Amino acid sequence: MAKRFRVAIYAPHFAEYSYRLAAALARHCDVRLVLNRKDANQQWNLSWIPPSAPFDARVRDLSLRRFGAIGLPTSFLDVLTFRPDVVHCHECPEYFTAGLMELIRLTSLPRVLTVHDAIPHSEGGSGTNSSEEGLRERMRASATHVTVHGQSCISDFRRASPDYKGDVTSSMHGVLMVPPADAVPVQSMKGRILFFGRMWAYKGLDVFLDAIDMLAKRGVPHHAIVAGRGPEMTRLGPRMAGVPTIEAIDAYISAADTSALFQSAEIIALPYKDASQSGVLASAFGNRRPVVASATGGIPDVVTDGINGLLVPPGDATALADALERVLTSRSLAASLTDGARETAAGSLNWDHIADDLFASYRRLTGAGV
Repeated sequence: MAKRFRVAIYAPHFAEYSYRLAAALARHCDVRLVLNRKDANQQWNLSWIPPSAPFDARVRDLSLRRFGAIGLPTSFLDVLTFRPDVVHCHECPEYFTAGLMELIRLTSLPRVLTVHDAIPHSEGGSGTNSSEEGLRERMRASATHVTVHGQSCISDFRRASPDYKGDVTSSMHGVLMVPPADAVPVQSMKGRILFFGRMWAYKGLDVFLDAIDMLAKRGVPHHAIVAGRGPEMTRLGPRMAGVPTIEAIDAYISAADTSALFQSAEIIALPYKDASQSGVLASAFGNRRPVVASATGGIPDVVTDGINGLLVPPGDATALADALERVLTSRSLAASLTDGARETAAGSLNWDHIADDLFASYRRLTGAGV
């Protein structure tokens, strides 16, 4: 009997993304998923991986301050001893993945790299200093094939890495923070707006607060929740504290509570000043909630204006306030956009659909056909 196709996914970061991709790929091939315990527990919840998961998961401690001296080489062995046909990694400015990809480059194994940010964010985020940029260049130079999240991100990648000669294809960012099948749905609360995520300046929290000021002056009923950690929470905390319609949550939020928080909102706000793609957007649709988002980067590849959300120019607080007001004051529009978000989650952002296309790419890379 011929050996079944094998894919190793190395994910010191992006734990939930990698888990859901691994589960979908396991319909086609054998999969080994290597995770970083600390990252997986912080960003998601390892207890959500059922004992009956259809793939082989290896969870390692990769903190260099503690067990990394053991966990790092062991995580490399997890990949190599699996004897994969393809190794799939995520671009993140750390030494783990860069080292593994350069090691695998010494073999003939195809190396797929998912690039989450084709171009570094303007204010904060990955790849914004010389050390991080050097790691990005090392990873891209070691990749056989690159995937990005949306057609618009392909041109961004080519502009950022003109020397890369391999193929670059779009592979959509599937839904995240999907509640367990047996979870009781949370009803949305009328007028609730959620702004969620790591609070870097490029996320546009200041633009959002300007829009909330406008809604208040217009007398539009609303309740805004700003949830997450980061420098903007510190910088803009005093301003939010003085606004009675804003509830700021500057704390760690568990995966289950995050899902409930998304479902409790009527609309999710993503007023990014620039972006490639967004895990917050994937989480909004994963919880069947529409968005008001900036038309920047790969976001318009997912958000269709008037169908599953509303698009506004980045940095335009008035346009953001207008769009939020439209949703908050029209029950029919809110219901229509919610239906659109649900359909997008089941369609282009469905992990089975994403895995089908990605597996076809894997087979082409190995010369195995489709």
